[in-house]
This record gives sequence, C-alpha cells and structure tokens, in this order.
Amino acid sequence: MPRGTDWPVLVSAVLLSGAIAAAVAAGVLRYGMDPAPRIAGVRLAEITADYTTRAATAGATAEDVRVWGVALEAALDRVAAHHGIVLLPARAVAAGAPDMTRQVEDVLAAILAGHGSGAPTVSGGERP
Repeated sequence: MPRGTDWPVLVSAVLLSGAIAAAVAAGVLRYGMDPAPRIAGVRLAEITADYTTRAATAGATAEDVRVWGVALEAALDRVAAHHGIVLLPARAVAAGAPDMTRQVEDVLAAILAGHGSGAPTVSGGERP
C-alpha cells in the first residue's frame, strides 16, 4: 500500500505514461496511416442505360453484354487507381464531389476498342 508521500510520485507516473501514450497515438495517426481516400461519383445508371438501349437496338448477344460488363469493371478500376479515388454511384456522393463519368466512359471505350491496356490519360474530374 503506498504511503502518503508516494502519491505524488504515483500520480506523476500515471500522468507521464498518459502523455507518452498520447504522443505515440498522435505519431501513429500522423505518420502511420495513409490519408483518407478522395471520393468521386460516376453516373452508373446513365452509363448502363445508354449501353442497354444500344445493345437492344443492335441485337447484342449475352457474350457481348458480358464483355461490356467486364470492360466497365476494368474501366472503373483503372480510373479509380489512376486518380487515387474511390468511385461511388453519383447519387451516393455529396454535392461538389468530382464526377468521373466522362473519364470512365473514355477508358471504357478505349478498352472495348482494344486500346485500353495502359493507364487512362484523361485527367481531372468534372464538378457538377
């Protein structure tokens, strides 16, 4: 049991260990974590509705639709990776977030044309 004169030492030790823990936590948060990803929107419903209309008119096969779906997924991945962003449906993002629909459509067209093996060269993002 601590004597009456040991309390200041005990309190000082507790405060010192708390300060050290806070400093370590601040350091981990400041230097040990990646910055939060930026979020951007893409109008997926518009892209898929446009393709569905064109595919129905052209009499696309199930294989054509599958190829398009795989290409869309690749385009989304490439645009997100190239710009260091997380893409969400446009309705799910806050107003003012960049709209990357045009960039996704451009990369998708390049993939479908057989020219989409590299990183997308389209820059930026449009703000609504």
